[in-house]
Amino acid sequence: QSWLVDLRTPGEMHLYCDRARLLPATDPHARQIMMSQGTFLELLDLAARQLGLRADITLFPQGAFDPGQRPDNGQTAHIRFVADATLQPDPLFGQVLLRHTNRNPYEARLPEAAALQAIAQAAAVALPTLKTGFTVEPDASMATQRAIAQEAWRIELVTPRTILESYQWLRVGPAEIAQHRDGISVNAPLPRALAAVGLFDRHSAPGPEDAATTSQLKDFATKIAATRAFFWMVTADNTRTTQVQAGRAYVRAQLAATAHGLSMHPLQQALQEYPEQAQPYADIHRLLGATQPGHTVQMW
Repeated sequence: QSWLVDLRTPGEMHLYCDRARLLPATDPHARQIMMSQGTFLELLDLAARQLGLRADITLFPQGAFDPGQRPDNGQTAHIRFVADATLQPDPLFGQVLLRHTNRNPYEARLPEAAALQAIAQAAAVALPTLKTGFTVEPDASMATQRAIAQEAWRIELVTPRTILESYQWLRVGPAEIAQHRDGISVNAPLPRALAAVGLFDRHSAPGPEDAATTSQLKDFATKIAATRAFFWMVTADNTRTTQVQAGRAYVRAQLAATAHGLSMHPLQQALQEYPEQAQPYADIHRLLGATQPGHTVQMW
């Protein structure tokens, strides 16, 4: 949630990255951070429409951040709000407070074709050049995708700097969750109990064979085995503007899924650009047909 806004000019907003909330270990080129900026802008646009306001958004008014570099002090976007009686509210707005990331096993039923079509159409509104696709059981590549996801998750767990980066943003128990309102909320009894007695060390990476690692791998394997369909988004380039627009497309896809009773969980580990993930990154890009220079799987 790396968002900072400047509201000092009436009727306008300046959006920046909060550089204290970047993820240099897992997101070294800030691609996912740029997508997060896009989700913010899309939800802002939907909310403005509800109020009869057109959000005129100018991306990177001071120039885009250099590809492959962390965001500097420049703006992600300048937004100007203009009253517009011709605007129609977007029905996806009704799903904003209902959407959530599913971190539990899925039900044993397949998504309907109409729902998948609605998801793809919603994403295309934000980025018409976006290529989207689905893999649904019993497609033969389901097993391959599950294996890539499992290996990418294992790599993130056993790479000390990446797991410690996640630990930095863990909020364990109601008090921490209420205090910080960001990061990864953990409210399960076991980690809460361990944290309460000082046995949950968030400053030391567990070893590959430690229970903290093996239990998470087992838990993830259960969840990924219960996944009935995969959805992906591929862009023909990977510019900063494309990354932001991909974030807008993703949140629209998630809202459309919510409207059809579906939940999503991003499998970003294999899409991350740090060296240890090079093989899963190459595997998922090849499997999803993103093999040309610049082609990027922005979400899976």
